[in-house]
Amino acid sequence: AASPAQAATGTITGLAGKCLDVAGANSADGTPVQLYDCNGTNAQQWTVGSDGTIRALGKCLDVTGNSTADGAKAQLWTCTGGANQKWTVTAAHDIVNPQANKCLDVTDNNSANGTRIQIWSCTGGANQKWNAP
Repeated sequence: AASPAQAATGTITGLAGKCLDVAGANSADGTPVQLYDCNGTNAQQWTVGSDGTIRALGKCLDVTGNSTADGAKAQLWTCTGGANQKWTVTAAHDIVNPQANKCLDVTDNNSANGTRIQIWSCTGGANQKWNAP
């Protein structure tokens, strides 16, 4: 796939200064997206595209099952152009999935390595604040 125009690539950091991370740097569809210590690997290099996608390892940040429910998990999936792969990075440092009108969220406000990333109603909490490239 062609890289989106005006794309910015780098880490997306959140709760406790940790990074949005693809578990095991595995590019397979369905791989969990988690919080992890920033380590400089490709599993933590995200491209925020002008097309609304956020990509790593050639795949898209995706809401599992096209869900709009609180607690729906984020995963890596082949880019489809679907609404469950569209994200808006706001000036308030939220990463919002417009289809669900929910925020990218660290489950249970838990900063431990390996904590799953999900979508949840936007609360303004620290577990929903991200610094994107």
